Amino acid sequence: MAIDFEFEIRRSQRRKTLCLQIRDGQVQVMVPARTGEGQIQSLLHKHTPWIHRKLQEQAARPAATPKAYVNGEIYSYLGKEHRLKIIEGPPWPAERVASDLVVTVPAKLAREARQAKIRDRLYEWYRQSALEEFQARTEHYGQRLGVAPKSVKVKSYRRRWGSCSARGEISYNWRLIIAPGPIVDYVAAHEVAHLVQHNHSPEFWGLVEGLMPDYRSQQAWLNKNGGTLAI
Repeated sequence: MAIDFEFEIRRSQRRKTLCLQIRDGQVQVMVPARTGEGQIQSLLHKHTPWIHRKLQEQAARPAATPKAYVNGEIYSYLGKEHRLKIIEGPPWPAERVASDLVVTVPAKLAREARQAKIRDRLYEWYRQSALEEFQARTEHYGQRLGVAPKSVKVKSYRRRWGSCSARGEISYNWRLIIAPGPIVDYVAAHEVAHLVQHNHSPEFWGLVEGLMPDYRSQQAWLNKNGGTLAI
């Protein structure tokens, strides 16, 4: 069977085994540094049906609709819709007023500059709001397990929703704050559980299930709809 898809080979001195990974419609082959081309080709041929299936599944997932940054446009925060309200005035941070997201921009900006300013204001507001939410939810689940991270941060990850370092530092993808609250809770529970089990062993998933018994449904939602979480 011919290989009819593009793939990227990533070699590592630390890796001991061959591994396939498909993210955002891209096939990645992670291999030890000295792996021969024949082994890589053999791995790809062996798993071609699985790769095709995964690529089709990812292509079928919903994607984010590009934003125009205009009055009345709908933005989601913790799964709830908010209408963008643009006003002109001196520089001022974006803020949530009832069900509106209010963004203040200088008058007489050219169209592209105006859109860029609105986008930047929204980005700042989402990141700050995300940090506050993640800190609160991390503390909540940490108290339930009797642990606490050294720090909680938000980052602009491209392909992950959260991480927990070996030093106990937890980071979240700020875009999660666009998703419904239970999704945020799932990722928070997931990362806090890593403070106890820094792996994905059955014991780890047992901790996650203890914190959130229906975590599998939240996990499935995120796998399917993660591509829609954008502003």
